[in-house]
Amino acid sequence: MLTKKEVEQMRKNAKIHKKIFEEIKKITKQWTTSNQINDMCWEIAKKHWVLCWFKWVYWFPDNICISVNDEVVHWRASRNIVFKNWDLVTFDFWIKDKWLWINTDAAISLVVWWDDKNPRAAKLIQTNKKALEAWIAQAKAWNHVWDISSAIQKEIESAWYYVVKELTWHAIWKKLHETPYIPNFWKAWKWAKLKAWMTLAIEPILWETSWKIVDEWEWEIYIEDWSLGSQYEHTILITNDEAEIII
Repeated sequence: MLTKKEVEQMRKNAKIHKKIFEEIKKITKQWTTSNQINDMCWEIAKKHWVLCWFKWVYWFPDNICISVNDEVVHWRASRNIVFKNWDLVTFDFWIKDKWLWINTDAAISLVVWWDDKNPRAAKLIQTNKKALEAWIAQAKAWNHVWDISSAIQKEIESAWYYVVKELTWHAIWKKLHETPYIPNFWKAWKWAKLKAWMTLAIEPILWETSWKIVDEWEWEIYIEDWSLGSQYEHTILITNDEAEIII
């Protein structure tokens, strides 16, 4: 659990995080490359004296993860992918400050050009957002982990999509991945309770027609049947009342 000083630093990180996502939304269009986004993240982080921490942990080579269409997570931006109109693109970004070494982690998915040009992708993204909203409604001190996991699974499966079961969300603090690790589907043995001043990175990951992934044990993970997928992620603070969305 964080101190008030650490939570305040997390909020400062989040302002930079939001700025980076705003810039990503502005420049993501047909012919934009993943390398351009990767370089931009570095420039903004350097200007604000924070670290793109993906590049400093687990030997990941880039500043941001950029996944397109059927790609699930951890795709390297340095592949220099050229975006096309109607692509569904997920941007997963992580900041660590240089003072208290506190992390914030967040991800967004968007359709290149306009949502109405790819209604399949737009519906998938909207379901992802609703799953996050359902989660946050359950994110209260003393609720069990299974309350949250169940809320996410219900929202996703009621829209006839699939939860990627091998990937979980997690607590976050001075490490990116802190315990507890929490699935996006109900498990009876998940008895852990949430407590005030816990910070969590919640990331529903859902797919159109399958939950089975292919992991070749490098970085990139993709869905087995090549269908579309979406990831959205917030870093939140558990309080005695409603949870606070940090980023």
